[in-house]
Amino acid sequence: MPTFCPKCGAQNSDWAQTCQQCSAPLPSRASGDVYGGPFYGQQPAPPGYQPAPYQQPQAPAYGASPYGAHQQPAYGYGAFPAANYAGMGKRIAAYFLDGIVGFVGALPGFILLFFGIIMAGASGREPEVGLILLSYPVLFAGLLAVWLYNIYLLGRDGATLGKRWMGIKVLDGMGQPLGFGKAFLREIVKGALANVCFILLLWPLWDQEKQGLYDKIFGTHVFEA
Repeated sequence: MPTFCPKCGAQNSDWAQTCQQCSAPLPSRASGDVYGGPFYGQQPAPPGYQPAPYQQPQAPAYGASPYGAHQQPAYGYGAFPAANYAGMGKRIAAYFLDGIVGFVGALPGFILLFFGIIMAGASGREPEVGLILLSYPVLFAGLLAVWLYNIYLLGRDGATLGKRWMGIKVLDGMGQPLGFGKAFLREIVKGALANVCFILLLWPLWDQEKQGLYDKIFGTHVFEA
């Protein structure tokens, strides 16, 4: 391809380095076209540009997130050391406190029963007998209402009234409250074990994670709140 002199415009051979007409230096083909500009489609590199050295991508470490942050539950088995498990003393105290709360719920029924017995013994009339019979559903309704309310609190917040006063919580493996259904079933199983043998409720005393048998069934732990 012929080269044209940028000074006089004379045509030169493609091997010439100076103009054969005026001896002016000709542009180098390696640095541009015959008119001194870059070849078509070639973009000059920006000043000071240095290409980044190639780096071999590395696989994330075992147990680490591919996004660079190690992910683990913020609240649960992996995040709690054993020292944060609630002690047996607090758990027993919370159990008896819940029993006292249940007694308070049944108190209206006990009052009706007491006065019905006193009045029936004094007069022997039927109205007093009816008062005694009325006291039983009132007593049962009071117990049931308090028990269901405590289960509602356990499922929503992780603590019944007794557990809240003792500063402990029941949470699942992800550190979340159980929800009403799971809390209800847990308390049913807990009550059944207590009726079979009260010593079964003391299982956390020798368990490494201080779990009761009902906790192992439902995957729950009792923590310091």
